[in-house]
This record gives sequence, structure tokens and C-alpha cells, in this order.
Amino acid sequence: MPTVLAVLHAEDVALEFVSVLNRHADEDVRVLVGVPAAELVLPGGLPLHERLELLAPWIEPGRNTADAPQPEWLAEHLPPGTRVWTHSPADHRMRRGRFGWTVARVAGSVTCAVGDSPHLQILADRAVTLDRAQTAAKISFVARHGGALLDSKVADRLVTTDRVPAVERFFHVWQEEADRLYALTASLGDEAALADDPWEFRGSPYEAGRLDATAAWVARWAAPDDGPVVEVGACEGALTARLLAKGYTVRATEPNPLFRQRLEREQGIVALPDSLEDLAAHRAHPARIYLLAEMLYYGQDLDLLHDLPAEMLLISLSGERMADTLWPWVRSQDVWRVTDRRELAAPALETVCDGLAYVRKRGSKGLALTRIEAGS
Repeated sequence: MPTVLAVLHAEDVALEFVSVLNRHADEDVRVLVGVPAAELVLPGGLPLHERLELLAPWIEPGRNTADAPQPEWLAEHLPPGTRVWTHSPADHRMRRGRFGWTVARVAGSVTCAVGDSPHLQILADRAVTLDRAQTAAKISFVARHGGALLDSKVADRLVTTDRVPAVERFFHVWQEEADRLYALTASLGDEAALADDPWEFRGSPYEAGRLDATAAWVARWAAPDDGPVVEVGACEGALTARLLAKGYTVRATEPNPLFRQRLEREQGIVALPDSLEDLAAHRAHPARIYLLAEMLYYGQDLDLLHDLPAEMLLISLSGERMADTLWPWVRSQDVWRVTDRRELAAPALETVCDGLAYVRKRGSKGLALTRIEAGS
């Protein structure tokens, strides 16, 4: 079975796949480089350092925003029956993660390097400890050809000690698993919607407890007959469903069209496409309570909250985000007063992607803000 290494940058072969070259020391290994798009062959039978040296002409430290190859190009170079090694769809370096995800979708199944994954612990199928000679070849290659990357101002290209592993770890994924891993890692962007239920609300004990606690918290401040609750960024409706079951009228808003379609299909309601910015600008949906559950993670201008046509805001966030961003803003403004603060869910360790990985769920804290009336 032909072996192909599909990497975003040529140096990635030396950084993460030396053990693969050693495993196929006597066989030709094809390398697909994404940026710049190229195909080359590392002949079998050559010493490791000579095979690595063939990658040197393809290292271009400045090509940090160049487009990665389209799936059509990858399909032409990944014929059926090829064993493909590539980046993890959960790589924290998002361009590598997206490249690995694209390769997995084209190939159907791939073996991935664990790569850079500080927030997600993946259970590796294979871990290979490099010997001193192999490690020396890796370090020597970086010293000769990656000097600019050791001082790169681009975080994804910066070569740090932990990105030059002496133990290379790998795991196998099928396309559907790659979708889930990529969506989970891209959770702060629109691509989170690529997988159904990317945060696994339906199967996670932690998420179920958090959502139940949040719905109960809403019930402390509003009865179902008090009028509609505007839920900002309702995603696929996991919290919406709980509020509807309690008899609330919910005006759910979700700007991501894929999430909104699933929400409407599952909950049988018409959701608004409005973003937080839209709701603040148009003030078209006045309500006593606006609910902002776990959605102020996207760098929004918090002063937009002043323009929401609401008497009360119910906001939930992780404890660290609450402390780092929301509390400093609360203390600096005079439009809202704090009415309540409470823990909704404690941090937890939990498996994700059907046990392929585990992650620290950061917990959730609730903050209730009541608008200060003019002159009070």
C-alpha cells in the first residue's frame, strides 16, 4: 500500500513524521505539501538526514496566508488504496487542523499526528519514541532550514520545543470522526456547525447538568406567563428545548444558518437570524429578559449589551472568562446593576468524540444584571 504524507508545510514532515519515514525506511514515501502546493518523493533506502534534506527547497517561512489546496487537487493526488498520514483535525493551529480535516474528507480515513493540542487530550493508537540519532536528525534539520521559524511572529508557524516532539503520537480517524474533531476545535467560529451537535449536548452528562441548571436559573427570574425570553445565540436549541418544555415562549436567535435550520427542525419554532449586533442595533424585539448563555466568547463589544431592549440580562460564562472580561466591564459601567451571581456547573473532565479524546469542561457561572432606571 503506497504511503503518503500530506502536510501543510514541508517542515511538518521533520517536526511530526520522522517515525513514519523510519517505519518506511526502505520504501518510497510520497509527500504532498499544501503550501506551496507540491508533490515530491522521498526515496527509500536513503539515510534519514538525506531524505529530510530533500524537503529543504519547499520551506517558505513567509507563506503564512497562502491558500491551501482545494479538495479537488488533493483527490487527484490521493488515489484509492493509499495509506495517508496527515495533521490532526483537532490541531490547535487552525490552518493545519483544517488541512488535516480536508485530507480526511477526501481520503475517507487517515492516520493523524496528534500535533499541537493543548486543550484536548487525544488517545493515541501509536506512540513512537525517537532514538538519539533520529532526534538529532530532526533537530539538525530545523537548525539548518527552520531558523526563521524559531523566531516566527506567526503563532502557527513558530517552532517551539513542544512542537519538536521526541515521542511522536498518532491516531486513526474516519471522516465522520474527523468532522467532529474539527468542529469541536473550531467551536468559536462558524465552522463549528459542520458537525451535528458539535459540543455533544445530547450525550454529555456535564452539558446536560449545565443546561438543566441554566433553565432552572431562568425560572428563578421569570415565569412562563411573564412574556417571551429572548435567547441570544441559541445554537441548535438544547437550552431552548428545556425552556419550551417549562412553558416559556422563547424568541431564539441564531445567525449561523446551519445551526438555525437544525434548531427550527428540532424545536418546531421559527428562529431569528439576528446576531447580538443586530439585536442591539435594531432593538426590534423588546422583552423583559434577554438570555445570553455561553455565547460571549467571540470578542463582542460588551457595550452592545446597553442597547438590548431588555430590563434584565441573564449571562452565563466560564469562570475564567467571567473574571477576565465580563467583570471588568461590569465594574466600569453604570447602566446595569448586579442582581445575582451563582455557579451553574463546576469544571469537569469528560470524554468527547466517542471516547477518542477528553477535555476539561470549564464550568459555568451565571450573572444576572438589572437595568438601572434613569434618575435612580
